[in-house]
Amino acid sequence: MEKIIAEVLPFWDSLTDKQKKEVLENTMASTCQRKTRLHFGGGECAGVQIIGSGQVRVFITSPGGGDITLFRLLAGDVSILSAACMLNGMDIELDMEMETDCEIYTIPKRVYRRLYDESPAVKDYTMEMISEKFSDIMWLFNQFVFSNVASRIAGALLEHRTLSGGDELKVTHETLAKDVGTAREVVTRILKQFQSDGLVELTRGKVTILDAGKLGKI
Repeated sequence: MEKIIAEVLPFWDSLTDKQKKEVLENTMASTCQRKTRLHFGGGECAGVQIIGSGQVRVFITSPGGGDITLFRLLAGDVSILSAACMLNGMDIELDMEMETDCEIYTIPKRVYRRLYDESPAVKDYTMEMISEKFSDIMWLFNQFVFSNVASRIAGALLEHRTLSGGDELKVTHETLAKDVGTAREVVTRILKQFQSDGLVELTRGKVTILDAGKLGKI
């Protein structure tokens, strides 16, 4: 546990031995199975979560039950927004879904809050990470406002291509619909058009990218 915490948190070496000991003694390790969902917000803080292994989708849910993917976290990433509500005046409602079996390390709110209050390095890191994530989210919503659906689907396909490391994507139309905030039927129609244009090949439960360059220009 100490190895991954030290590798992931850039302020680790600036902490005192007492602070390090408190973090290690209180950090909780948990294993979450694929499709597990966690909700954060409403004044409840999970603390800072470190993805030890696996892949996590972070999303928001509408009152009607639909959801929009904000970003994904991979092994070694830190879910700083799950602790953002410990900051005065900031309350964020978000959900996490395990896209694979995951191992997660959680530094409790009370422990991280003490580090935040005592260490300028921790405070700087926290504010920088929260600012970075909000910038990502603002970029995403700009895409929703100013980009057409076909462009967003093309972008989602290229993101999954990067995550998988290849052109054969085991991704469903439902997953892509959640990624871009539209109906599954719309995704299916646009993917069929992409196939007609020679950009992708569709088979059951799989999308194969044939021309990533042209997808990137949509």
